[in-house]
Amino acid sequence: MYADFIYNVYIFSKKDLIVSLMEVPVFGIYIHIPFCIRKCPYCDFYSVSVSKGLRQTYLSALKNQILSFDPVKADTIYFGGGTPSLLMPEEISEILDVIKSKNDISADAEISMECNPATVTKNSLRDFLSAGINRLSVGCQSFHGPCLEALGRLHSVQEAVQTVNDAYDAGFRNVSADIMLGIPFEDPQIAAEDASTAASLGLQHVSAYLLRICEGTPFADGVAGVPEDDVQAECYRAFCSVMDSCGYTQYEISNFARPGYESRHNLKYWQCASWLGLGPAAHSSIGGKRYSFPADLRNYISVFGSGPASDPLACLKEEGTVDAEEYIITSLRTSNGLDLQTLSDRFGSSFGEPELSFLRECEKAGLAEISPGRIRLTRDGFLVSNSIISELL
Repeated sequence: MYADFIYNVYIFSKKDLIVSLMEVPVFGIYIHIPFCIRKCPYCDFYSVSVSKGLRQTYLSALKNQILSFDPVKADTIYFGGGTPSLLMPEEISEILDVIKSKNDISADAEISMECNPATVTKNSLRDFLSAGINRLSVGCQSFHGPCLEALGRLHSVQEAVQTVNDAYDAGFRNVSADIMLGIPFEDPQIAAEDASTAASLGLQHVSAYLLRICEGTPFADGVAGVPEDDVQAECYRAFCSVMDSCGYTQYEISNFARPGYESRHNLKYWQCASWLGLGPAAHSSIGGKRYSFPADLRNYISVFGSGPASDPLACLKEEGTVDAEEYIITSLRTSNGLDLQTLSDRFGSSFGEPELSFLRECEKAGLAEISPGRIRLTRDGFLVSNSIISELL
């Protein structure tokens, strides 16, 4: 079983046996919905054009994959994409029913869904809530018209604002927005205004990602108006400053939350916890090992389309083990930073004098904070985290 229970066994007599549960891995479950109306020119996440027939065939294969795995205990479920809001609410409900029929899902589970403002209405949002979604992540990306146009988004600024308001009117009480920074035609003032707009909407959570231009995307062939690196850094600082002033806590490089509204699912990634990834291009962390399924919908349907697999892990590609290097990388993305005792206890690893000397130099430069047993990056350190982590590793 992939969520093996670890038991401590005490034998009191030849006939009496008491088994006490010591540890139960609590999983997150990620479901990749690989459909989009149109692919954005900056996006390198796996998606294909949607059609009714392909969608139904995929959903059948997805249910079979869910049924392939041994049961797990889970407290988060996340529908990502692609554009999950292209599914019908009743289809989301069906997926959740299959998951719950197979697995032990916590009564207070965080169940998130990404949505594109161009694909939902107040009525459909109400139906998604009734289907079981209790956390909504709205892909606003920007509240500045020229920036949205440059990103190739299908929605307008007003539609993004309306979607957030509609979500609250529909009954959602945990709403997040995705914002992009360092995008074409943006400057620090626009970044600050986007942060102010996000806060004024009453959002519980905001994710703000710096634009990353990826190979194989139209943006990689050239795009006008992208700010220089130093301007992108100022956009990031301006956004963070407004988030601070509006009462949000930055708990990860790109994520801000009202107290108690941190993304429980995403924290599993940053804490090197366990999760089960379902669908093409989805990654999993099971038993300390990483797995993935290829970014190939047709292949996925051929594997799971005819029924549950007898050995689901054999259908996945093993990507290696969860190790000290990964723990360092993910921990230094968070405001809690890297716990040196956990690094030692869990992975048997520690920093030598060269690494500690480098970190002390980072601290002098205002890029890191070192306290007994813990290392954190500052906000300026977050901006150059890739360089700091590369040097450490």
